[in-house]
Amino acid sequence: MRHSSAEASPWQRRGTQALGALFAAFVALHFYNALFGQFEPLVQRPIFIGFGLGGAFFLYAARAARTGGRNGLERTIDITLGLLAFGVCLYVILNRDRFSDIMVQYGPLDKAAGLLAVLLTLEAARRVIGWFLPLLALITVLYYYFGYDLIDGGWRPPRVSARTAVETFYSSTTGIFGYLADVGARVITIYVLLGALLLSTGATDVFMKMATWIAGRTFGGPAKVCALSSAMFGTVTGSAVANVMATGSITIPTMKRLRYPPAFAGAVEAVASSAGQLTPPVMGAGAFIMAEFLNIPYTQIAVAAMGPAFLYYLAIWLGVDLYARRTGLQPTPKNEMPKPADFLAPDKAIPLFLPIATVVYFLFQGYTPSFAGAASIIVLILACAAVRPFGRDTREQGLKACWTGLVRDVYEGMVEAGRALVMIAALLACAAIVVKVLTATGAGVKISNLLFSVSDQGLIVALLLAAVLSIVLGMDVPTTASYVLAAAVAAPSLVRLGLPELTAHLFVFYYAILSAITPPVCASVYAAAALAGANFWKVAGRALVLAGAVYVVPFLFVFRPGILAQGGTGQIVLDLGVASAAVFAVSVGLSGYFRGTLSIPGRGVFLASAALLFYAAPMADIIGGLALTGLIVWRFMRGERQTLSTG
Repeated sequence: MRHSSAEASPWQRRGTQALGALFAAFVALHFYNALFGQFEPLVQRPIFIGFGLGGAFFLYAARAARTGGRNGLERTIDITLGLLAFGVCLYVILNRDRFSDIMVQYGPLDKAAGLLAVLLTLEAARRVIGWFLPLLALITVLYYYFGYDLIDGGWRPPRVSARTAVETFYSSTTGIFGYLADVGARVITIYVLLGALLLSTGATDVFMKMATWIAGRTFGGPAKVCALSSAMFGTVTGSAVANVMATGSITIPTMKRLRYPPAFAGAVEAVASSAGQLTPPVMGAGAFIMAEFLNIPYTQIAVAAMGPAFLYYLAIWLGVDLYARRTGLQPTPKNEMPKPADFLAPDKAIPLFLPIATVVYFLFQGYTPSFAGAASIIVLILACAAVRPFGRDTREQGLKACWTGLVRDVYEGMVEAGRALVMIAALLACAAIVVKVLTATGAGVKISNLLFSVSDQGLIVALLLAAVLSIVLGMDVPTTASYVLAAAVAAPSLVRLGLPELTAHLFVFYYAILSAITPPVCASVYAAAALAGANFWKVAGRALVLAGAVYVVPFLFVFRPGILAQGGTGQIVLDLGVASAAVFAVSVGLSGYFRGTLSIPGRGVFLASAALLFYAAPMADIIGGLALTGLIVWRFMRGERQTLSTG
């Protein structure tokens, strides 16, 4: 017999409640660790990974039970696999002292546990993020263990024994329980919890109303609201697909109701949602991993990312504005515009903005990211408790309902954080296998050398190769995984060509983000097309046109380091100003509209002026700036060729 979610059996309801309690307990433990210190590595990291792997199988079983999609035996197998995942990680915890002994002898049970841990990691990752990364990890494992006997020449890996393989992947603080698991357990967990709590306590509504008030009455207002709300929402969640599903479920129907083309509505949401991971102050998991890679403060990455994030959203804003003016897309109707009191009321604004301000304050005061995140969570809960009793809802429903609602919101946020961490933990464990093989066999260095040699030591060619590689590695995997892989193989070749490490890593990180909107495999576009009810290829094509200027931004900050806040104030202002002009010129050239429709030669002239502004050379700046200024004056002298109603 099949049960819908509304007809769930008592056992299914109890199972769902137990799973929710497990998620809440897991994030509560890491919240405690953020405040009072971590356990030793071979305790903390197996807890994090064990939860992720086991939770993936449990979620699969729970989802199948709700929909009736799998029979009882299959669900029993899922639960058994989840228990085994917990078991192999618990085995490491119980044997950590023995495994830490350099003279340890591995028995059959140790080897079986190690093999099972790798297999469970691959299967859990397959279930939560698809085939690409687990298949890549399987290939690397086979290469690592059997490559010596099967491959000759320079790509032949060292001979590996079963004992070395177990130690590499399982029983030490490398491999599955390496530094990626450390970052996940120590930092990422606390920020996923913070984001989930902000959303469960009402941030989505505040973001949407604020964005509507700022941009709703401009040309293409609803689409610009989508871009702004996605930027604000994305800096909290750090997940492109989650961003699409959360804000897109509101913005896309709104745009369609106002007769915006469905493909355009989906494209705006997909493109806008993907850059949340690049938007300070919180950003996403990839930024915290980058800080570990480079051994620099997270604040340095957040400051450097401000310029690229600004240029990204500038490109979207211009793309939307020019398309709206050309096609006559109307602003948000006046009667649907929110009032400032709708999002600036103390019971709504304080619980959102005070925790974010707390994060920024503690990070820039030199505290660890985990402590800053934990402190902001405390501030969030205290702020909700302090201001909610004075809100309109409390006056209508009573104080008891207020406290009950707060407890419910906090608990639901903890459960949602646990669900999100299942994917992150499985992803990090799987990516760690690939990275470990690349470093242990020297394959990563060989690939980097290959890129270096193919580029013939030319920076432009190397940048193009690194960009393509980052996008390809991002197919069908979240940004975090694609960045980790690209950082292991592409970033070193860019550093060898003279780029600063931070610039090289931000370059590949940016294109890893763009993989979410680059066909043929682009998760954000898939999600947005489904919400919009539009053809995937139409949404993807519109997204590429809309985001065309976005693809040149990483090249701009390579040649204009002021965009990354490097150099003096004058350099930063100059580089950002010139880069903004270049983005404007590219947007006009790709859209084919500015104060009227442009001919093909006219579009080409705008693109040529952008090319002149590309390099950080004084003469190019002068000529490009004068050319663009002349083009703008020319278009204004012709007059607006189309007058649109502002509704």
